[in-house]
Amino acid sequence: MRNQAGYECDGCGACCQTFPIFVTEDDARREPRIQTEGCRNTNSNRYPLSLFPLPFHDACCFLNDDKQCAIYSTRPEICRELQAGSRQCQEARKRRGLEELALG
Repeated sequence: MRNQAGYECDGCGACCQTFPIFVTEDDARREPRIQTEGCRNTNSNRYPLSLFPLPFHDACCFLNDDKQCAIYSTRPEICRELQAGSRQCQEARKRRGLEELALG
């Protein structure tokens, strides 16, 4: 699906392998598997859990082999806020050695 800026996510998974993924209690209630897969983040009251980085993981633990999110419909709010083509998206792609996402 194209966002308002005209970009369409190509499913590269770069965002899930680059930036920390912090999770709220509301996120964990919406997706119960976060409680068992996530790691306690004791440095933050707002984000008590994290999904990435985790020991022995090179991406979010919910990113499958096809670079698709296994919990897409119930993904954390921080993931919902990252928009295709945004500065963060483009930075993640750059860090993973991918070309900039072009307008669709």
